Amino acid sequence: MNKLEINTIEQITMLLQVALGIYAISFGISSFFEEQFFVITEVLLGLLMFTIAYNNHKIYKRKYATAIYIGLGIVLIASVLFV
Repeated sequence: MNKLEINTIEQITMLLQVALGIYAISFGISSFFEEQFFVITEVLLGLLMFTIAYNNHKIYKRKYATAIYIGLGIVLIASVLFV
């Protein structure tokens, strides 16, 4: 069984990924009741995509998924800024 060797920065980004995921889910559920929370949800999802892309590249070494997550993050952040 493979064991991942991760340092402190990678542990922080994994914790950030979990925290952003929890916040995105909670604001996503809240946006059903208040429409203003949807913008916050989109920003959180965009930041989550960038964090997932970083973790995929540095920890899991998945290079093709990294490009997909970066693209989704850019689209989500751009949709908040330009719409």
